[in-house]
Parts: sequence; C-alpha cells; structure tokens
Amino acid sequence: MGPRGPAPAGPAVLVGEDDAGVAALLAEALAGAGDAPTTTDSALGAAALVRRLRPAAVLLDLGLPSRSGGALLGAPEADPATAAVPVLVVSALADALPPALRALAAGVGGKPFSPAALLAAGRGAVT
Repeated sequence: MGPRGPAPAGPAVLVGEDDAGVAALLAEALAGAGDAPTTTDSALGAAALVRRLRPAAVLLDLGLPSRSGGALLGAPEADPATAAVPVLVVSALADALPPALRALAAGVGGKPFSPAALLAAGRGAVT
C-alpha cells in the first residue's frame, strides 16, 4: 500500500503506520483538527515523503515492515532540508526505544493512545 491522504487542507502531517485501522484513526483525528494527513504503511518511502511533503510533523510507528521506524527516526535530521521536522513516535514498542533515538524524537508515546492527547503533543512539538 502506498501513500494516501486527502487533498491538503492545513499543515501536512505524515503518518508512518502499518496498521490500517490505527492509520485511519490518526488520519481522521488529524483531519478533524484541520491538518492534511498523508499515511504510509512502509518505512521505505517515508523518508522520501518527508522530503517531498515537507510536513509540519511526522507521526512514526517503530514496528514498520521492511525497515524499522527507529531506523528512520534520525533520517529527517540527516537531511538539512528536513532537519526541522519534528518526529513523534507513536508505538507499542516505545518503551524499547534506545535513549539515543529517544533523544531525536520530539515526543514518544505508547499504544494505546488518546487521539486528543496525541494531537496536543503534536501541537506542542510544532510550536
């Protein structure tokens, strides 16, 4: 499954999540808050999407197929064009995130999560 999302309405937010139900919940919450979510279920294309979309933020699951979301956590910072994009980890594996990678995240949250709390954390990371 490739990237998908509604026509942009507000700030772009990239959601890297392989569970279709969770991705849909996140996209719905973001769209309801006026953001323009784009979802991808693969870590392989997420870095390219960050460069192309220049999102206001990235919500990233660590347990993505093919390549870990943790491997992508530092990718925006490695590219000067995307270094300022805050990455919020939203993962059932959040407790296993090594301190060095945790330091690269604008925020780290586990699953299950409250969409309202996640939106508040995202707003805090962007402002």
